[in-house]
Amino acid sequence: MPTVSVLSLKGGVGKTSVVLGLAGAATVRGLATLVVDLDPQGNATSLLKAHKTRTTVADVLGHPTRETLEKALTPCDWEVAPGEVDVLPGHSSVIRFDAWAGGAWRPKLARALSHLDGYDLVLIDCPPSLGALTREALAASDLALVVTTPSYFGAQGVERAMAEIDEITKSVNPTLELAGIVVNRVRSVAEEHTYRNKELVEIYGRTTLFKPSIPDRIAVQQAEGFGQPVQLVRTAGGREVAEIFDTYLTSLLRKGA
Repeated sequence: MPTVSVLSLKGGVGKTSVVLGLAGAATVRGLATLVVDLDPQGNATSLLKAHKTRTTVADVLGHPTRETLEKALTPCDWEVAPGEVDVLPGHSSVIRFDAWAGGAWRPKLARALSHLDGYDLVLIDCPPSLGALTREALAASDLALVVTTPSYFGAQGVERAMAEIDEITKSVNPTLELAGIVVNRVRSVAEEHTYRNKELVEIYGRTTLFKPSIPDRIAVQQAEGFGQPVQLVRTAGGREVAEIFDTYLTSLLRKGA
């Protein structure tokens, strides 16, 4: 059961869209997937149409026990046969766990998720910031997947994310590995996008970047607007993006085996 943190230290790069795209690809394959929503905005919880529960990820971080975890897990209406998706729902109150001033720190999410069973894949949607919640996610993960856009500030976010992954690997989770970098919302006709993509290759190496990059397609926004997986958008753009996420899923499962 590979656990994958999907992170970006800059908002607006489509991090949650990548989580949902991977969850959709997993359900098409018949996998049981858990999405952990650590983002205080709770977008993944909302878009997945998670069933309401009185217990959320904030309660799990407060009391990382099997009982609390099992009370928080909930199904959602966003299913693609033959697989299924459950959600560890987010809540705005989780922000109180994001403060970290350095020094001694005991990860809570890793303790809670150690009680999980029955899932083939766990995807953690991290907040778009470098705080204790992102550290919680990385401490609980086998793989870290960095999402960016081909822009100057996106590249800066990648640099900070890579440094954080390295720090967590050295300090609290020596089994954590970098899965790679996803370049999202690429426009092939934009010179700036081409330049930034080449820059990422030069800095981190061609094999670190997931291929192909995710093109900027309206199908992704359509899927989110209708509250359904992009795999159900029957357009050329929808099929293109769905195939890319299936390729990414193969890579993640191979790396997490």
